[in-house]
Amino acid sequence: MRPRLVENVTVIASVHATHKDDIEYRPLRPTSPTNGDDLQPFTAYGCLRRSSCTRGRSKWLSRFLAAFAGACLILIAFFLMTFVIERYAVHTFETSGFALADPIEKYGDSIESAKRWVKVLSPQVTPVMVHSHNDYLRPRPLFSALSVGCASVEADVWLSKNGEDLLVGHHWWNLTPERTLNSLYIEPLLEILDSFNSPRSSGELEGQGHRAGVFASHPNKTLILFIDVKDDSEKTWPVVLKHLEPLRQKGYLSYHQNTGSTPADQSFHSGPLTVVGTGGIGKRRDVNIGSDLQKWRQYHDVFLDASLDLLSHPGFCERNDTLCHEVEENEFYTASVSLFRAIGTVIPYFSKSQQEKLADQIQLAKKLNLKSRYWELPGWPVSRRNYVWRTLHREGIDLINADDIVSATTKQWHSNYAIEGAWVLGIASCLFSFLFTVMWLGKRMVFRMVTV
Repeated sequence: MRPRLVENVTVIASVHATHKDDIEYRPLRPTSPTNGDDLQPFTAYGCLRRSSCTRGRSKWLSRFLAAFAGACLILIAFFLMTFVIERYAVHTFETSGFALADPIEKYGDSIESAKRWVKVLSPQVTPVMVHSHNDYLRPRPLFSALSVGCASVEADVWLSKNGEDLLVGHHWWNLTPERTLNSLYIEPLLEILDSFNSPRSSGELEGQGHRAGVFASHPNKTLILFIDVKDDSEKTWPVVLKHLEPLRQKGYLSYHQNTGSTPADQSFHSGPLTVVGTGGIGKRRDVNIGSDLQKWRQYHDVFLDASLDLLSHPGFCERNDTLCHEVEENEFYTASVSLFRAIGTVIPYFSKSQQEKLADQIQLAKKLNLKSRYWELPGWPVSRRNYVWRTLHREGIDLINADDIVSATTKQWHSNYAIEGAWVLGIASCLFSFLFTVMWLGKRMVFRMVTV
């Protein structure tokens, strides 16, 4: 029995030794296959690795596309809530076909629009002291503002390369040869005023002893045309005065006239159109006056826009302004300033000191017989914008500066802070989700680049 047991132990030990040798000395895979049998495990391993890499890349790409699509949907929702749903669902208003006309669809040139204004729209519109800020950017420059009753419009002008035309646009890269001061404003205004002051129309409108203005319901109401000089005033302003000559010859411009040597002999005559120079020309008052000061004192029909916050300063100028001189009679017609520059940031309401400063500036403008205006007003949230409009109106502002001219002229100035707050939270959630998605996507991309 004992020899048999030893034999069994020897066999088992031999088997274990063989397995140990296999594990210890057999390579896991051939490093340099030389025949077909050795190549099979190597090829199978390579295919397995490539398949795993392909699946990993496909999975990563699908996640990337999903994250990108999610970010796009969040941005689309943000813009829809901010610029579409919030405007039309929260604040409803009415308007005419001119104000929201499709800017691409062509109804005709400005002369045809002028005829439509005279025959159809003008008798139905009541003028409101609202300034159409950057009016030339609207679907129908001039007519979009007139159709809702704006009594003031604005055109930014640049001198063309040939030195003869005045191109209209906010920046030099927006300028086109077709959009000029003549084509957008002077020619249609001439068409409107000629129609209202023809012998047939003069008998139908009130105030026959006065040139009729652009509003049939209020023919004695003047339309203020701000001309903002964006480039060199010394070269551009004389061209502006030249382009106004057709309006001047027909007596359509408001003007100052001095018939004697006393202040009582100096008078301002309001006409259908009052032209006010602003922007660069406000700092070059000598260019507006010209070389003949006495002739300008006798008669001039273009006025300037003073700085509302400097009306208490000598000459309405900064203290270090070397070109400043004494204010002439009827040299200025309006006084404007940025709201931020005048009183600072309004968050969320006007402080007591800010309201006092507003009241002082507006009342001083009234004493000087200047029409006051604040620009750079908050536009969003809408409730905050409406609060600013209501406050300025209560303080006696003469011109409400507006980009949303429909809400401004129809006085849709109510504030619903609960609804606005809900919209702000919704928009903030969209932005937070977008940032979170971008951060997650960036983290995944960095991790993938490190591990590959």
